[in-house]
Order: sequence, then C-alpha cells, then structure tokens
Amino acid sequence: MDLTYFGHSTFQIETEDVTLLFDPFFEENPHTETDPETLAPDVLLITHAHFDHFSDVEAVLEASAPLVISNFEITQYVQEEYGHDAIQPLNEGGSVEFDWGYVESTHARHSSSFPDGSYGGVPNGFVLELGDDVVYNTGDTAPFAEMKWVGDLWDVDVMLAPVGNVFTMGIYGALHSTEMVEPELVIPLHYDTFPPLETDLDAFADAFDEAGYDTRVFGAGETAAL
Repeated sequence: MDLTYFGHSTFQIETEDVTLLFDPFFEENPHTETDPETLAPDVLLITHAHFDHFSDVEAVLEASAPLVISNFEITQYVQEEYGHDAIQPLNEGGSVEFDWGYVESTHARHSSSFPDGSYGGVPNGFVLELGDDVVYNTGDTAPFAEMKWVGDLWDVDVMLAPVGNVFTMGIYGALHSTEMVEPELVIPLHYDTFPPLETDLDAFADAFDEAGYDTRVFGAGETAAL
C-alpha cells in the first residue's frame, strides 16, 4: 500500500487493486502544485463538504470517473450539480463491501456545509480494510468516546488524524484519540495550511514518542509504502 500526501487533509492510497483519493483540495492548497486533473482515482472519498475538503471535487470528476463515497447529502449534490452518477451514499455506521476492500463510515465531531453555505450533511470518518491493511481516516474531528469502539473492533494499522487545533483537535486531542484506537502508525493531517493551524511538529512527535506511539510526518507530495 502506497500513500501520497498532498498537504492539508488530501491524500491518496494506492493498492494493487484500487486507487483512492480523499478530500480533494488542490487549487487553494498552499502545500501542493498538483493539478487534480492529472489524477485518476478509482474512488473518491469525501469526509465532509467544507471547501478545504471539497473544492476540487468537480475538477477530479471532470478528469476521471471515480466512484464517489460520502454521506447522502454530498453524493446527492455531486449527482445533481455535476451530473455524476457513480455514487455510493454512506452515512455514519453504514458499510459497503467492494471487490477491492471494505469501507465503513464513522462518526466525526465537526460541522459540514458546502462552499455556498448550504447544509452538507453529517461529517464522517472512514475505516477501510484494504487486503491485510486497516486504515482509519478520522476526518475533521475532536476526540469522542466511541473511538474506543474502533480500536475494539479493528486492528488499525494506520490512523490519519488532524492535529492543527482551532477547527479540529490539536496534538493532545489526537493523542487522546490514539490512546483509544491503538493504531500501529499515526499520520498527522490538517495543519500549517492557514495561520490558525500552525503546528509544532516536533512537539507532536515528542508527545507521541513519549506515549509509545509510532508516527510519520509526510512532506507535501511525498509518497511512501506503508
């Protein structure tokens, strides 16, 4: 499994069977110069409708024809506004089994609205089973007690979690979440994109190391096998 990080909360996972792109935010993302129209994901997963997770959905759809997985409101929006019919609505607690893996929608403590201000449905995270690997993308969230259930039900190999504070949990909220999930590896998201999200990554690494958790900070545009 290869993971490419484009900055903020946008990343791509490639396996032998599928390429999955999460929360496309490229044009206004200061961490990347990647043109979303150069990407060809098989699946596009969207955690919520805020502009910094949704703004380049249309550009991705114009360049390829991925299956869009998200909550009901977002998939309906994609179908009605962009004329894209390859959708899989998936609300919190729902799951779908595909030939390439399993996806379950999880709770996220956040808000969600489209760039025009209209209601974007309930925000989500995702647990994915991809072959022998289990990935948990928390989405934009604060810690919540049911994260313990994720840890109880799944042996999570990789957890991707926001650490930038202000709009989501910060370093110590992410650490609290990690203590509930007990993943093998934690990758931080949603930091340093805008001034309010400036984050001390050394403090992040030190806090998690002291607590006994492995972390990996990806540089924008970096691809690595996990």
